[in-house]
Amino acid sequence: MTLKKLILQIHLWLGLTSGLVVVILGLTGAIYTFSDEIKDVVYRDRRYVKTVPSTKKLSLDTLLSIATQSLGKKHKITRAELSQDPERTYMFRAFKVNKKSSGYWNYYDYYLKVYLDPYTGKVLFKEDASKEFFTVVLALHMNMLLGDELGHLIVKWSTICFTILLLSGLVLWWPKKWKRKQLKKSFAIKWNGKFKRVNFDLHNVLGFYTLIPLLIIALTGLAWSFEFTTDKKSKILSDTTQNTKASANKILSQSLQKSPQTAYFLYNFPAAKSGTVNISAYQSKNHLYDRKQYRFDQYSGKLLLEADPMATTGLTPKLIALNYDLHTGSVFGMFGKVLAFLASLIAVGLPITGFIIWLKKGNKASVSQKLVAKK
Repeated sequence: MTLKKLILQIHLWLGLTSGLVVVILGLTGAIYTFSDEIKDVVYRDRRYVKTVPSTKKLSLDTLLSIATQSLGKKHKITRAELSQDPERTYMFRAFKVNKKSSGYWNYYDYYLKVYLDPYTGKVLFKEDASKEFFTVVLALHMNMLLGDELGHLIVKWSTICFTILLLSGLVLWWPKKWKRKQLKKSFAIKWNGKFKRVNFDLHNVLGFYTLIPLLIIALTGLAWSFEFTTDKKSKILSDTTQNTKASANKILSQSLQKSPQTAYFLYNFPAAKSGTVNISAYQSKNHLYDRKQYRFDQYSGKLLLEADPMATTGLTPKLIALNYDLHTGSVFGMFGKVLAFLASLIAVGLPITGFIIWLKKGNKASVSQKLVAKK
């Protein structure tokens, strides 16, 4: 067996093994690419205030109290999304999961959101976010609705298979002779050919054109799967000798003084008595990498740590900060998101066209002979 035939067999069986998962990941990834833009239209009543009054926003402590009352004290608020856009609402989230559970509906103990008018404190919308469409789409994308342990394992190894498929596909695509006639077969789809030829070209040619964006998507996805982007447990703790907690508004005001041009804050409340208040100050509503991070003592309100990943000299912190934006294409603006969307849709088609090629051939040997012969 030649090396190229061996690579073809690896390509074939990895494709058959991971194909269904790749189809689901590609479809859910394409849908989620424009989730924020879709939410702004479909969920406008909860994400925007009807009119912007001349009065100032209520204090964060007051709004937190209203949100707590609305969601119920047994549902601990873990995060607040605080947009600095005067037209946007504030969102408070109560979130608790069972990471060892199996299945989507056993995963959440509760996942609730409440949207408040920051000027009046009026509750505009309250939802069980575990049933929200994009939450389900994201869970399907990340763990196939099978929970963290089994679902992440399937997604991780399917993504590894997909990465190998992309690289082996490049080897199989590579023209044996770089002559005009041969290059035309490798770079163009013969739309007027028979179904078998068009299907092969859709798999072969489109796979080549989307190789780079799909590799970026796959590798950044693996960075999450292997927890390369996960923050290590911080050794910075709050001073538990104190009893009274600092005002949330005081901590937010300090963050705003540090980052006056912030588009929105993610205010993360501490889960433990020794935990810190962690705030991410996003400087752009379109990019997650452009952020500053702060840790505050939850009792004294003292700033304990500040960081700007993109301002560090090391490459690793920058890559970690860029991971999400590279994965979704948003690092390149709307062009990048459209490219990621189209590449994801093509990723959906690759296992399907590949399966049809295999199905039409009937057995492994004939597949090898046919595809290798085309090169």
